[in-house]
Amino acid sequence: MLIFISDLHFVDGTAGEHNIPWVAFQYFFEDLVSIATRPSNEGKIKEIKIVLLGDIFDLLRTEEWVEPILEDQRPWGSMDKEIEDNALAIFNKIVTHKNKDKGVDNAKALNLLRNGLQKLKEQCKLVHSPILEYIPGNHDRLVNKPEYKRLRQRVRECLGLVPADTDELFLRLSFNPDYGVLARHGHEFDKYNYEGGTSFTEADYQKVPIGDPITTELIARLPFELTNQLKNTTLTPAEQARIIENFQEIDNVRPFSAVIEWLIYQVQQTGLKGIIEDTVDTVIKRFNELNFVKAWYDRHDKWLDPFDEADKIQAVLFLLEKFKVFPTKKLLSLAIKAKDFFYKDDLLEAVPDEFFFDSRLRYVVHGHTHDPLVIPIRTRETGEQIYLNTGTWRGRYTKATRDGSFVGWKNMTYVIFYKPEERGTPFPVFETWTGTLKTV
Repeated sequence: MLIFISDLHFVDGTAGEHNIPWVAFQYFFEDLVSIATRPSNEGKIKEIKIVLLGDIFDLLRTEEWVEPILEDQRPWGSMDKEIEDNALAIFNKIVTHKNKDKGVDNAKALNLLRNGLQKLKEQCKLVHSPILEYIPGNHDRLVNKPEYKRLRQRVRECLGLVPADTDELFLRLSFNPDYGVLARHGHEFDKYNYEGGTSFTEADYQKVPIGDPITTELIARLPFELTNQLKNTTLTPAEQARIIENFQEIDNVRPFSAVIEWLIYQVQQTGLKGIIEDTVDTVIKRFNELNFVKAWYDRHDKWLDPFDEADKIQAVLFLLEKFKVFPTKKLLSLAIKAKDFFYKDDLLEAVPDEFFFDSRLRYVVHGHTHDPLVIPIRTRETGEQIYLNTGTWRGRYTKATRDGSFVGWKNMTYVIFYKPEERGTPFPVFETWTGTLKTV
């Protein structure tokens, strides 16, 4: 059995409580044991390999990167010693973070991951010891920076990977020909979260994407700045906390351009139009003043392309800046039109070319988008070719179809592949499981 999960996004809690309850891993391993020992699989499952397909540790979504830390000491900066020190401190907060009221205990969750893996051999009567593989995504991009050896060591210690003291970089893809599977996080096809070329060399991966400051300087900073603004109001602490919590969910809204609609919805719900306008204005000005952002605009603003990557981001920021100028109805209309420019699934469009990697491939797996998918690509003489996305293990907010409201729930997805001998089939096969939990 080959299992993929991704986008767990363990965070330190400073920019919101987005961690999964620790008991999710208990359910996950109970399900794996049940699947591996079902009568139809009895005696056929000899091995189990679990691949963590990126964005496991979220080193970006935190308030720890804000001032007084200098821009050059943030994830896109040049002061590597200070950046690794900061990233290590954030990582240590992530793996020890807990919130009893939310059922969150990251240390317990990670301990369950290690122990659950060790118990699988006995529980499932495996011939080989289970294997855990970790692939960094864009939110844990810093883990694979060659200079950050201490950070990689902490990741290996935390996940129980051996040897923990090696300086080797983590692999960027998982290729398993016996299962007919090629998997990578998928941010490689998202131009806002990957700056490299199609050769996918380590040098490509080391180029810093605009997604880093978008997460730290827009998404994480917005509720941080709003907290300061709300201190000058007559709202009770409980009311302030509720508003901040809503704004901390902004990164769970998809796509990025829908953030405008989300903010409009928050304005309508809270009635704090002036305060929210001032907060958004402050955050965007800070973002556009960053040296990294200015340089990124210069590189990506192509005069031959009337709506390039830089123009798309600038268009969204322009609309955000116009909170004070446009009436809500007009702004909402413009926001809905702008969202259409971001609708395309770049990962899905890239999948057909992924199958040229090896003639034995039947399946390509990505994470990153948080959308669990199973989509047929083509049928050839050698067999079907199918794309699967592993979704996420975190909350998501989706816009209602009949009004401007948003509804949230939690998702959990994993994908399992089997070799022919494991299921008695002529070729590798798969199953996917997606759960949706509505608690509030």
